[in-house]
Amino acid sequence: FLSLVTVLFSLSQTLSWDLSYYLFAIAKYREFFKDLTAFCHLSEVDESNEELDGNPLSFKQLEFRDVSFAYPGTDYNILNGVSFVMEKDKHYSFVGQNGAGKTTITKLLTGLYDNYRGEILIDGVELHRIPTNKLHRYFAVVFQDYARFSLSIRDNIAMGRSSISDSDVVNALQLSGLGETVESLAEGLETKLGKIYEGGLDISGGQWQRIAMARALASAAPVKILDEPTAALDPISESQVYKQFNKISANSTTIFISHRLGSTKLADVIFVLEDGKITEECTHEELMIKKGTYSTMYKSQQSWYVA
Repeated sequence: FLSLVTVLFSLSQTLSWDLSYYLFAIAKYREFFKDLTAFCHLSEVDESNEELDGNPLSFKQLEFRDVSFAYPGTDYNILNGVSFVMEKDKHYSFVGQNGAGKTTITKLLTGLYDNYRGEILIDGVELHRIPTNKLHRYFAVVFQDYARFSLSIRDNIAMGRSSISDSDVVNALQLSGLGETVESLAEGLETKLGKIYEGGLDISGGQWQRIAMARALASAAPVKILDEPTAALDPISESQVYKQFNKISANSTTIFISHRLGSTKLADVIFVLEDGKITEECTHEELMIKKGTYSTMYKSQQSWYVA
């Protein structure tokens, strides 16, 4: 009798807890498989025969001309007639509320989506006419959801470059604030990151973000895009990154996206996005004089730091 009662209780627990968990898991992973199936059905583009020399790419001007965009499966325009021009070797910042379209602009620039309306031009050439492998060489991007590669520190930084010297890798690490940390490691640049290797180093989220920044800084791409690059850093580390900005942005065009408006003062031009459009476009000082949306946002954040 006791054995039967025990089995019944065990069966009841299985039906009430385990069964519901497995049903939830099946429904969840079924949705993931939909994405995987859609990915497998994407058409392949063979551009392996494109003749690209090893010289760094250059440009004079990037332009958005009346660009509108809605994400696939939606009718809402996240961008609605956006137009602006960015010049070589200048530094730009995009600010706005969540969902204003800041990151969307970088995704369109880098070719992650091509179903936009209007024109996106690099030196007068529309993005659709630029081979994908060439387009990708224009940009080095640090997105908010940066990738964590379980490789050595050197391979993490050198990824995407067929030939790069150790001195370039070390310089990128210094600029991102990881130079001293790597020097203190017994294996230095050969240190394996992640848990899949025996003895691999498990670093913090902020350090992973610095690795992603160093990878972008080591790139030969003429445009560096930093999307919330200091989101995982503490205030002191963030301040150090800003102090290094002139070195980080040397000989390149930078596009800086951040909700922390103290960093936008580093930009030559600040674009303010509202309702899918650019409503303000000036330097920090000029925007503060205008007392518009940017000024209101900046003063709101500033009030938290002023006693």
